Amino acid sequence: MDMELVVSGPTIEAAIQAGLAQLGVPREAVEIEVLDPGSPGFLGIGAREARVRLVVRETAAPLPGPAPEQIEEAVAHAISGLLASLGIQATLSVAPETVEGPEERGNYSIWTVRIEGPTASRLIGRHGRTLYAFQTLARAIVARRLGAFIPLVVDINGYRAKRAEALRRLALKKAEQVMATGRPVELEPMPAAERRVIHMALKDHPKVTTYSIGEGEERRVVIAMRWTSEGNA
Repeated sequence: MDMELVVSGPTIEAAIQAGLAQLGVPREAVEIEVLDPGSPGFLGIGAREARVRLVVRETAAPLPGPAPEQIEEAVAHAISGLLASLGIQATLSVAPETVEGPEERGNYSIWTVRIEGPTASRLIGRHGRTLYAFQTLARAIVARRLGAFIPLVVDINGYRAKRAEALRRLALKKAEQVMATGRPVELEPMPAAERRVIHMALKDHPKVTTYSIGEGEERRVVIAMRWTSEGNA
């Protein structure tokens, strides 16, 4: 469920605040990584902006305040408004859901919005990019309305399950390619949620391993041979 953002600013703190405003989350809901502290240069020559990466924690929970009924109303209002502004007629359901997280973090709760309608698929885009942008906008609207970050996932016409299955098949296919050639394979850039599907699909694979490279929208998964002290496992 991670959201992540790489943002620049004249100082580290300015970059952090700009990123929090774009994500619509409080500071305590994110992990902050300073990619470049920046430099004022000399008399303005060689000045360089600071760059930080903000990652919303999977376990980030709403700040104390909004009741479940308020959250459901705010989410439904935000999504309905966005759909109406885009001229899309669809039905939607909003409900809390418990999701199985990584072993070190445990399960966590999210609010799931399921949108169904013949024209709603216009919001998916290539490999779900439009859907993720729509979801980010919805999260920001709800966060501003309630004054709290709400873990929110949007699905359209069952796209997420279909995409996850396609990604799992891709992961296994590329794993076979890596084993056949011995060379690592870089996948195309993916959102954090999709990268996690790849990682989870191959986490117990005896021959290959996975890791991520790149920043922001260019972050991608690499599948490579798993090596041990005894050689290729």
